[in-house]
Amino acid sequence: MSAVNSPKLYIAGMGMVTPVGANVAMTAAMINAQVSAYKSSYYETAAGEKITMAQVPGEMFATFKGEIDHGSSFNIRHDRVIRLAILALQQICAHQTEKAVPLLLAMPAIDADAEALSSFVANLENNLKPWIDTAITRSFYSGRASGLEAIDFAFQYLYGRDYPYVLVGGSDSYEDFSRLFPLERDGRLLTLGASDAFAPGEAASFLLLTPHPELAEQRNGQIIALWPPGISDELGHLFSDEPYRGDGLDQAFKKALINQPENSIHSIYSSMNGENHWAKEYGVAYLRNRKFFKDPVRIEHPADCYGDLGAATATTLIALAAEHLFKNKKAQAHLVYSSSDTAKRGAIVVEKLNAAERIT
Repeated sequence: MSAVNSPKLYIAGMGMVTPVGANVAMTAAMINAQVSAYKSSYYETAAGEKITMAQVPGEMFATFKGEIDHGSSFNIRHDRVIRLAILALQQICAHQTEKAVPLLLAMPAIDADAEALSSFVANLENNLKPWIDTAITRSFYSGRASGLEAIDFAFQYLYGRDYPYVLVGGSDSYEDFSRLFPLERDGRLLTLGASDAFAPGEAASFLLLTPHPELAEQRNGQIIALWPPGISDELGHLFSDEPYRGDGLDQAFKKALINQPENSIHSIYSSMNGENHWAKEYGVAYLRNRKFFKDPVRIEHPADCYGDLGAATATTLIALAAEHLFKNKKAQAHLVYSSSDTAKRGAIVVEKLNAAERIT
């Protein structure tokens, strides 16, 4: 299926903490079993309705061993985001290395994260030496699609450089009323009386990527490759006065699928979170690119189980797609996409390859 000369990045490791699982395998198993972490939270709307959220269980935070410098700007959300990130990265950083690895961080949109987590990277560096170095860390502030934007950066600027690995991922949480209030004001948060709304979640998810297939994680002689992603902008996004036409995600699909054969994509892993807007967007993109997908195509939107993961969305979806490919003999390739509240849209093909053919 693959074009031999096409540049690819290979998954060398995956780490994850979500409301339904302490790692990738557990999260995938819970989603396959349709286990939901949705619960009424202690946050309320202005009308006194409980907001439904999907939160990481407290016992997960109890497993954290490390030291956190709260810096000049700190709140509960800040603490949770740092701890989740370290827990997820520790699952990857068992690999031995004497050199720091470039870290590309998916972050919320700046206006949704005013403090910009000022001590975030410093805390990662202090707890994960020698893997993390602030000097070779870069952040991407576009919300749900930022993980794909970060992978695009890896292809554009790090591919072919003297780095055997690159870390890509994000950690995010809505555990902060200042983050919830604008969403509640716009009627977007899930309550007993709301339907066109979403459940805020929280998670950390990271991928260890390599341009060298011999360094990729192998299972039963198979490895997972990422093709260069398709990145685009939706002019008619949620905060725009422009009319919504669905062109942004359509173009992201087209760019991601440009080198793929027809009827080759087994499943679509989607960032849809329960709001009607995203279902309409998906419908437009799918119909305009349907020749690339098997009929019927399998559609996965795991926010139904773990809530909206914000900046951790894209890499979580990629890891879940990879886990499915490893375990499903018939599936060869999936499309993962993620859409931000703002303009950014991203899509990527995740493909299973024979390790022997790629390494020789």
